[in-house]
Amino acid sequence: MKSKFYLSLLTAFILGAVMLGGCKKKDDPEPTRSELFTNKNWRVTAWTSDPAISINGVLVTNVFNQMDPCSKDDLFRFNSNGVYTFDEGASKCNTNDPQTTTGTWSFNSDQTIVSVTEAGGTTSYNIESVSESTLKANTVFNDGNNNYTWSFTYTKN
Repeated sequence: MKSKFYLSLLTAFILGAVMLGGCKKKDDPEPTRSELFTNKNWRVTAWTSDPAISINGVLVTNVFNQMDPCSKDDLFRFNSNGVYTFDEGASKCNTNDPQTTTGTWSFNSDQTIVSVTEAGGTTSYNIESVSESTLKANTVFNDGNNNYTWSFTYTKN
Protein backbone atom coordinates (compact mmCIF):
# COMPACT_ATOMS: atom_id res chain seq x y z
CA MET A 1 0.00 0.00 0.00
CA LYS A 2 2.85 2.34 0.87
CA SER A 3 4.43 1.76 -2.54
CA LYS A 4 1.17 2.74 -4.29
CA PHE A 5 1.08 5.94 -2.21
CA TYR A 6 4.68 6.83 -3.11
CA LEU A 7 4.09 5.92 -6.74
CA SER A 8 1.00 8.18 -6.77
CA LEU A 9 2.95 10.96 -5.07
CA LEU A 10 5.83 10.60 -7.55
CA THR A 11 3.39 10.60 -10.48
CA ALA A 12 1.64 13.70 -9.14
CA PHE A 13 5.01 15.41 -8.68
CA ILE A 14 6.14 14.56 -12.21
CA LEU A 15 2.82 15.66 -13.73
CA GLY A 16 2.96 18.89 -11.75
CA ALA A 17 6.51 19.57 -12.90
CA VAL A 18 5.60 18.85 -16.51
CA MET A 19 2.53 21.07 -16.32
CA LEU A 20 4.39 23.93 -14.68
CA GLY A 21 7.30 23.54 -17.07
CA GLY A 22 4.89 23.64 -19.97
CA CYS A 23 3.46 26.96 -18.87
CA LYS A 24 5.23 29.74 -20.67
CA LYS A 25 6.19 32.70 -18.54
CA LYS A 26 5.37 36.09 -19.90
CA ASP A 27 8.57 37.16 -21.64
CA ASP A 28 10.28 40.29 -20.48
CA PRO A 29 9.73 43.04 -23.03
CA GLU A 30 12.54 43.64 -25.48
CA PRO A 31 14.67 46.64 -24.50
CA THR A 32 14.07 49.75 -26.57
CA ARG A 33 16.73 51.16 -28.85
CA SER A 34 17.18 53.98 -26.34
CA GLU A 35 17.69 51.51 -23.46
CA LEU A 36 20.28 49.59 -25.49
CA PHE A 37 22.06 52.78 -26.53
CA THR A 38 22.22 54.78 -23.30
CA ASN A 39 24.11 54.65 -20.02
CA LYS A 40 26.95 52.52 -21.38
CA ASN A 41 30.54 53.29 -22.25
CA TRP A 42 31.18 52.62 -25.95
CA ARG A 43 34.63 52.24 -27.54
CA VAL A 44 35.37 52.31 -31.27
CA THR A 45 36.52 48.90 -32.50
CA ALA A 46 36.17 49.48 -36.27
CA TRP A 47 36.11 52.53 -38.54
CA THR A 48 36.01 52.40 -42.33
CA SER A 49 35.78 55.03 -45.05
CA ASP A 50 34.06 54.74 -48.42
CA PRO A 51 35.67 55.87 -50.66
CA ALA A 52 39.21 55.60 -49.35
CA ILE A 53 40.49 58.73 -47.65
CA SER A 54 44.03 60.09 -47.73
CA ILE A 55 45.85 59.78 -44.40
CA ASN A 56 49.43 61.00 -44.50
CA GLY A 57 49.36 60.74 -48.29
CA VAL A 58 48.11 57.14 -48.34
CA LEU A 59 44.59 56.21 -49.43
CA VAL A 60 42.99 53.96 -46.80
CA THR A 61 39.58 52.45 -46.21
CA ASN A 62 40.40 50.97 -42.79
CA VAL A 63 40.77 54.14 -40.74
CA PHE A 64 40.78 52.23 -37.44
CA ASN A 65 44.12 50.61 -38.33
CA GLN A 66 45.60 54.08 -38.79
CA MET A 67 44.47 55.34 -35.38
CA ASP A 68 46.99 55.92 -32.62
CA PRO A 69 46.65 53.53 -29.66
CA CYS A 70 45.86 56.53 -27.44
CA SER A 71 42.68 57.08 -29.49
CA LYS A 72 41.57 53.46 -29.47
CA ASP A 73 40.83 53.52 -25.73
CA ASP A 74 38.57 56.60 -25.88
CA LEU A 75 35.07 56.16 -24.46
CA PHE A 76 31.77 57.59 -25.65
CA ARG A 77 28.72 57.71 -23.37
CA PHE A 78 25.16 58.72 -24.15
CA ASN A 79 23.35 59.33 -20.88
CA SER A 80 19.58 58.96 -20.74
CA ASN A 81 19.26 62.65 -19.74
CA GLY A 82 20.59 63.77 -23.17
CA VAL A 83 24.14 64.49 -21.99
CA TYR A 84 26.97 63.10 -24.14
CA THR A 85 30.38 62.47 -22.57
CA PHE A 86 33.68 61.84 -24.35
CA ASP A 87 36.47 60.40 -22.19
CA GLU A 88 40.11 60.15 -23.31
CA GLY A 89 40.40 56.71 -21.72
CA ALA A 90 43.52 55.41 -19.96
CA SER A 91 45.94 57.06 -22.39
CA LYS A 92 45.71 60.58 -23.77
CA CYS A 93 47.23 61.58 -27.11
CA ASN A 94 47.80 65.12 -25.88
CA THR A 95 48.43 65.57 -22.17
CA ASN A 96 46.99 69.11 -22.34
CA ASP A 97 43.57 67.85 -23.50
CA PRO A 98 40.89 67.53 -20.82
CA GLN A 99 40.17 63.98 -19.67
CA THR A 100 36.47 64.43 -20.46
CA THR A 101 34.33 66.75 -22.52
CA THR A 102 30.56 66.90 -22.66
CA GLY A 103 27.86 67.87 -25.07
CA THR A 104 24.31 66.89 -25.83
CA TRP A 105 22.71 64.21 -27.95
CA SER A 106 19.23 63.41 -29.21
CA PHE A 107 17.43 60.83 -31.34
CA ASN A 108 15.12 61.59 -34.22
CA SER A 109 11.51 60.44 -33.70
CA ASP A 110 12.08 56.81 -34.77
CA GLN A 111 15.49 56.53 -33.06
CA THR A 112 17.37 55.77 -36.29
CA ILE A 113 19.52 58.92 -36.26
CA VAL A 114 21.43 60.31 -33.31
CA SER A 115 22.69 63.89 -33.38
CA VAL A 116 25.64 64.78 -31.17
CA THR A 117 26.48 68.40 -30.36
CA GLU A 118 29.86 69.12 -28.85
CA ALA A 119 32.13 72.18 -28.96
CA GLY A 120 29.63 74.11 -31.08
CA GLY A 121 29.28 71.53 -33.85
CA THR A 122 26.65 68.89 -34.50
CA THR A 123 27.22 65.55 -36.22
CA SER A 124 24.42 63.14 -37.08
CA TYR A 125 24.90 59.38 -37.25
CA ASN A 126 22.62 56.79 -38.84
CA ILE A 127 22.18 53.96 -36.37
CA GLU A 128 22.46 50.73 -38.34
CA SER A 129 22.05 48.43 -35.33
CA VAL A 130 22.40 48.40 -31.58
CA SER A 131 22.46 45.50 -29.12
CA GLU A 132 23.54 45.01 -25.52
CA SER A 133 27.19 44.86 -26.64
CA THR A 134 27.54 46.39 -30.13
CA LEU A 135 26.58 49.64 -31.81
CA LYS A 136 26.97 50.19 -35.55
CA ALA A 137 26.56 53.65 -37.04
CA ASN A 138 27.64 55.71 -40.01
CA THR A 139 27.91 59.35 -41.00
CA VAL A 140 28.85 61.35 -44.07
CA PHE A 141 32.02 63.42 -43.76
CA ASN A 142 32.82 66.15 -46.27
CA ASP A 143 36.41 67.38 -46.46
CA GLY A 144 35.45 70.32 -48.70
CA ASN A 145 35.97 68.33 -51.90
CA ASN A 146 34.54 64.84 -51.33
CA ASN A 147 31.85 63.07 -49.36
CA TYR A 148 32.99 60.03 -47.40
CA THR A 149 30.74 57.55 -45.67
CA TRP A 150 32.36 56.67 -42.40
CA SER A 151 31.10 53.49 -40.77
CA PHE A 152 31.81 52.78 -37.12
CA THR A 153 31.48 49.78 -34.86
CA TYR A 154 31.44 50.48 -31.14
CA THR A 155 31.72 47.83 -28.47
CA LYS A 156 30.39 48.16 -24.96
CA ASN A 157 33.33 48.73 -22.65
